[in-house]
Amino acid sequence: MKHLVIKIVFFFTLFIGFQALIAQTKLPSILSDNMLLQQATDVKIWGWDTPGQSVIVNPSWTKSVKTTTNESGKWQLLISTPKAGKKGSLKISGSTKLTINNILFGEVWLCSGQSNMERQLGFRNNQKPIVNFWEESQNANNSNIRMFLVQKKKSTTPLEDCEGEWVECTPETVLNFSAVGYFYGKQLSDKLKTPVGLIQSAWGGTRVEPWTPKEGVEKTTLEKAAQNKFSNLYNGMISPLINYRIKGAIWYQGESNAKNWKEYKILFPNMISSWRAQWGIGNFPFYFVQIAPYNYSDKFAVPQIVEAQLEALKLPNTGVAGTQDIGAIYDIHPPQKKEVSRRLSLIALNKTYGKSNIVYAGPSLKSYKTEGETLVIDFETPGSKLHSAGGNMGGIPSFYIAGENKTFHKAQVKQDGNTIILSSSKVKKPVAARYIWANNANGTLYNKQGLPALPFRTDNWDEVLYAQ
Repeated sequence: MKHLVIKIVFFFTLFIGFQALIAQTKLPSILSDNMLLQQATDVKIWGWDTPGQSVIVNPSWTKSVKTTTNESGKWQLLISTPKAGKKGSLKISGSTKLTINNILFGEVWLCSGQSNMERQLGFRNNQKPIVNFWEESQNANNSNIRMFLVQKKKSTTPLEDCEGEWVECTPETVLNFSAVGYFYGKQLSDKLKTPVGLIQSAWGGTRVEPWTPKEGVEKTTLEKAAQNKFSNLYNGMISPLINYRIKGAIWYQGESNAKNWKEYKILFPNMISSWRAQWGIGNFPFYFVQIAPYNYSDKFAVPQIVEAQLEALKLPNTGVAGTQDIGAIYDIHPPQKKEVSRRLSLIALNKTYGKSNIVYAGPSLKSYKTEGETLVIDFETPGSKLHSAGGNMGGIPSFYIAGENKTFHKAQVKQDGNTIILSSSKVKKPVAARYIWANNANGTLYNKQGLPALPFRTDNWDEVLYAQ
């Protein structure tokens, strides 16, 4: 009997010790040292502990907040954040005590998409270097820019955590971060005089379907390839972030959907709307990059996917950065990433931060009409007169026109202020025009700020001919 009592006491003590060993307060990776929290708002702080455990969060800048874990051991609460300009720390007391140090407050932006967003500032095998990457990196000692790189992860179900850590921007850390993301953050930080936090969650070669929550995808478009499986990148790389308060998102993707551009007209806006629904903070800004010209095979369609991208502009708080003039038909990863980011930042500065004097859009089609043997196109050109680089670039015609037979011919181009007059000896009565409507066409129309017009067509014809 005595031995039995000793054994019971021993195993009870062992059990209590084991329970004490595993009982701990755990935070998601996105809540860590060096993080940047969205300024002047309420942000979520969350984590895990033993069920029924009291958890106290004590910010250095405001009063402490208390909660209790639920039956699954999860806890979550809200704390208010100050305006940018302060530093802070967070103490979390549960089964164990944790401290998050070196916290900044400012503007938080998510940077997502495929390879042109994933492309880091530093060298990458089999790709040309980013323009001026070395000089830019060596001048990147900036503790006001914080960066979080989400490690690649696929999942069949939505995850609550990801791998990654917040780091300060230095000449070393910036080389491993998205070039577009970094340049965008630097533009905002410099112009707004505000710290900026950047979260990179991108994967090269991916379509829009895996980035979209299950509710936002048409089931007829399911993909069976690796990372392209239905919703699995949203589950693994976006879902873990949705509790983290962001200001907005920038997106660079579309190349991998160029063959199914008709579906993309539905899929891309669905992805944006479903992300907004998951975050639950309203229609946060979502600004995206037009895919650049490239010498694709005939199976792909750059103008059509750009046209499909523009469907998203029907959603509130969206904007597009044109790249038709800074692409490289020999390189699907154009190296002028800083200019891409400048154009994205112009949209944000105007539309998100109220800098109404900043022009963020290039020329766009206003109206067109047939006048005898010419087609006359009027442009809306914000902030300036229309600037033209000529009727072609690199020997590739900028404009084609067609008559009712739907056969397009190279157009002769004349400019009169904000009007372009098109004609061709082979088209007696033109009824339709297309501007840089080809995979490898380069932009030729600008405003004085150097922002290009996007590809457009005045027709909606699916079957046409292009005369040699």
